[in-house]
Amino acid sequence: MPKSYTALKASESNKRASLYIHIPFCNSKCSYCDFFSVTDHSLMAQVLDKTIEQTARYIDCFGIKHIPTVYIGGGTPTSLPLKLLEKLLASVGNLPLESGSECTVEANPETVTPELLDLLSGSCINRLSLGIQSFSNYTLKTLGRHCDFKTNFSKLEVIKARWKGQLSLDLISSVPGQSVSDSISDIDTAISFGPDHISLYALTLEDGTPLARSYDPDSQAIDDNVWILAADHLDISGYRRYEVSNFALPGHQSEHNTRYWKLLPYIGTGAGGVSTLHTGEGLFRIANLPDLERYLASDGLLCGAETEEITGKSYIFEYLMMGFRMTAGILKSDFLATFGRKITDVIPETLAIWKARNLASETDEAVRLTKEGLLFLNQFLLDALSELE
Repeated sequence: MPKSYTALKASESNKRASLYIHIPFCNSKCSYCDFFSVTDHSLMAQVLDKTIEQTARYIDCFGIKHIPTVYIGGGTPTSLPLKLLEKLLASVGNLPLESGSECTVEANPETVTPELLDLLSGSCINRLSLGIQSFSNYTLKTLGRHCDFKTNFSKLEVIKARWKGQLSLDLISSVPGQSVSDSISDIDTAISFGPDHISLYALTLEDGTPLARSYDPDSQAIDDNVWILAADHLDISGYRRYEVSNFALPGHQSEHNTRYWKLLPYIGTGAGGVSTLHTGEGLFRIANLPDLERYLASDGLLCGAETEEITGKSYIFEYLMMGFRMTAGILKSDFLATFGRKITDVIPETLAIWKARNLASETDEAVRLTKEGLLFLNQFLLDALSELE
């Protein structure tokens, strides 16, 4: 723990913090997913009440006066019955949101109804993030999705007709058996509905997931070039890459996620939610229990959450790890203001080697990885970590 909560409350930077609310419920579990979520809804009402209470408590205790962005994720927040979702949105609307704050809710296609969209439209929500993943029935079956092309297409037609806010669509590429033409077809179909933002994720076979357990490399090929060529197609189509997996029309980058990547303060509430606040010397991380019964049984401000103070070299590395995800890279002035040192003095050898290979570049204002360099982000970070140590 920090010396006291007073230090967190006194921090000027924490007075303006984003809000993430984790709704850990889904109607079904996809075979590739390793996020904390459950399909048993019996504790849904109690968990929601505790989450609303925890959110209000965090805002008060940590001295948050302005909330620039809100993100309600999961899980599938729209798996909540409309009455419960309305209760949640009303509570968020009463928080100290900044004028014009970006407020996002995640949804899956099968949960989209005209009534849901009307509820969202009448609330603080102004951005909808929809987990399409693919329009191919084969790919959707491989991913263990409980919808098909017809559902995805028809629900997007409903959204196009009724939703006036921003729209972000999630797609997954490099799925076993997926071809370049399959992924590009997904992108073209998605673009036909006019989204402002597209997240294109390269599938990761996470240990312990049903997809990872069932994957047979001898009969199910994964072509890494699928994601690369699909990403190029997005760029050609006018969606500019601004982070490893995120693309947007000009002016429509996710403000909330950008705050994550810049390590700006945010609170995360609900079972499985994570917060990152500033202490003056580094970061204070709070990780809520990914366990519904323990979360409900816990008391006190942190509801039994695990905490961690991140300072010194660990803070620098986390700053590099998040900042180099963005195509704009890290502003030299921001790094100097945060750490009192120049980034070029902290990892000079790593930057020199990667610049010589045309995998990194430097201007008077920033350092960043090139388009090719971003493909090897993990290796760059290992090199930077080795130099820090």
